[in-house]
Amino acid sequence: MNKGYIKVVLALLCVAGYMENVAFASEYVPTPSSSNEEYKRQLPSTPKKAKQKLSPVPKKINQQAHFIPIGFKQKEYFNPIRFKHFFCFNPIECKRQLSLKAKEAKHAEYIMAEALEIAKKHAIHTDDYKPYSKRNGEIVYFKKVNDTDIGKLVFTIPNPDNYDDIVNVLWNPNGEKKFNIVFSKGNISRIYNENLVIIQQIYNGTVWNVYYHAIAHKVELSEDETAILLVSSNMNDHNKFGDTNYINTIVESANSFTPDIDSEEDIRNGKLIKLYINLMVFFIKKEANDVKITHLCSIDHLGSPTIPQDNIRAMTAYKMLNFVELRDIFKK
Repeated sequence: MNKGYIKVVLALLCVAGYMENVAFASEYVPTPSSSNEEYKRQLPSTPKKAKQKLSPVPKKINQQAHFIPIGFKQKEYFNPIRFKHFFCFNPIECKRQLSLKAKEAKHAEYIMAEALEIAKKHAIHTDDYKPYSKRNGEIVYFKKVNDTDIGKLVFTIPNPDNYDDIVNVLWNPNGEKKFNIVFSKGNISRIYNENLVIIQQIYNGTVWNVYYHAIAHKVELSEDETAILLVSSNMNDHNKFGDTNYINTIVESANSFTPDIDSEEDIRNGKLIKLYINLMVFFIKKEANDVKITHLCSIDHLGSPTIPQDNIRAMTAYKMLNFVELRDIFKK
């Protein structure tokens, strides 16, 4: 049995297990946890009014696909393992690695600026969005963008005073643990600044666990509105079976971003199946009587043409509708 056949079989087993979890999870309402200590240890706290403003976006950003910042050499990225190794012994190499990390951060910032412009466009409800799935009165809509599914969900949470806490839960890499029983854990793989990071999130499956890495960016759009965006690229996380040449069809500038990730042993040993976030966005807006959330989501679930399209949509819709459970957290 060749490696390609084995990988397809494993991917299909993973999907079967994941879909079983979807069916199981829909029957239960998880008990929310109030703990936020794990996240606080990973990132410094930010004063409410000190959120980072996003740098201006080039006017013709859609014409600059595969953008690489000036002076940034492809495949020359910050190496977290070399940095750890030479931190105390080779100050010259340390300085070089920190310089690479700074350039990498600028590249990531540019990608997320493009992602924000794309998200603003698709947050507008147009006729090409078609209803697909409904839970608790909320509907997920889908449309095709560059032959790729993108889902849209709009819902509200009572009491505008919950605005800051909602932002904090959605920005926390472990926040989903409060309302999604198949969520395992999240962590931060790289910190560029307190509002621009690379995160890793893992989900439990009956047969196989799945994970993704993504650039995560938090942007204050106004005093009463915040955007949180996630975008994956073909990051090198040393997964022995993760040699898929992923292409982000939604945020094209992400395709030139291939940083090195010092991932955990389960990923390196190929024990987890890799997913990719083409684009995931939360627009969180404080209104007179509630907090409005506009959620966009496009996920590459294993990147296999053998997975039925409707199964892919079902998995994405399930993940999106889980966020409606935030209401239960903030009712208390």
